[in-house]
Amino acid sequence: MAVKIFAAIDVGSFELELGIYEISGKSGIRQIDRVRHMIPLGKDTYNSGKISYSLVDEMCRVLSDFVKIMEGYQADSYRAYATSAMREAKNNQIVLDQIKVHTGLDVKIISNSEQRLLSYKAIAAKETEFNKLIQKGTAIVDVSFGSMQLSLFDKDALVSTHNLRLGALRMREMISNVQTAEEDRVHILEEIVDNELFTFRKMYLKDREIKNLIGAGEEILYLARKTIEGGTRSFISADEVVAFYKKLENMNLAQIQEEFGVSAEYASLLLPSAMIYKRVMELTGAETFWIPAIRLGDGMAAEYADEKRLVKFNHDFSGDIIAAARNMAKRYKCHMSHSQVLERYALDIFDSMKKYHGLGKRERLLLQIAVNLHSCGKFVSMRTPVNVPIILSCQRRS
Repeated sequence: MAVKIFAAIDVGSFELELGIYEISGKSGIRQIDRVRHMIPLGKDTYNSGKISYSLVDEMCRVLSDFVKIMEGYQADSYRAYATSAMREAKNNQIVLDQIKVHTGLDVKIISNSEQRLLSYKAIAAKETEFNKLIQKGTAIVDVSFGSMQLSLFDKDALVSTHNLRLGALRMREMISNVQTAEEDRVHILEEIVDNELFTFRKMYLKDREIKNLIGAGEEILYLARKTIEGGTRSFISADEVVAFYKKLENMNLAQIQEEFGVSAEYASLLLPSAMIYKRVMELTGAETFWIPAIRLGDGMAAEYADEKRLVKFNHDFSGDIIAAARNMAKRYKCHMSHSQVLERYALDIFDSMKKYHGLGKRERLLLQIAVNLHSCGKFVSMRTPVNVPIILSCQRRS
């Protein structure tokens, strides 16, 4: 099988990143180069709601350099995704147009769900460790600059997944104007984290046992280098996580810069990130923390390899999505036997009409999700239920 060169561009809240990957059926997915440029898009978005023109100019210059690197590697294909900073910016369409004009790149703004699914695919690509861990209660903790995602697994199935507005950059900007001592700032950050996680625990962890945590996100890679001796292990204990956080808490900004070899801007984000991971570990009572060292670019490469059938994944991602939808329906007291019959009928109609509507696997999955969730609104009101509409567009694809 031919070797494909794939380029992944991540337009993140804090930095731009280009990953170059070599993909083949024999050797799988292998990263051969990575280039990063720090640019705080999220700082503009979270403070003013817009990305400034000076940052747009800088972004276009860097992305133009990325294009030259891609051409140098003779990349067969690329994908460029933008996350929360671009997603929440009021002028995001203007910014995307500027990027297209100056660089020729088509940048797609992905939803939070799409972003987390990419991270999930990158983790699942490490099949041996992943499949072993999720046999027992496991949670994926994916902390980014704008938000975090908690996904719960039990007995090889995705139970639920939820987004919390606890990104490291967002938290830092929330308290940036608070005039107080550094010690008090730490307590304020802890209260913000605990407030969000307390609600999550009451709703989703009441009778669930979590044995393992899987840490994802850019900051966890920096933290792991100092948490794990020599960087040779990928598993650490709960005690090691707590001990490391206490050490970090007692360091000032200059010491963090020197210890991790990062800029002051980046150093200011490490404590909020470590705090989130530590509090989730204490909240769940997890014993083991696995750091698979994945980035969003790894997820893009995994998605591309899966879609082009260059690499075979044994894990059923669609099955996880349906399992999560059914668990949500149970939580809202839906009539499950009715939904199961309706699901069977809807899919039979979809499959038998396939040559007429021309829709594919994604649309079939969306239909299946909608059927499972269609009566959740009755939980709010039996008289005027807020039903999820089952809309099937029968326009043939061009």
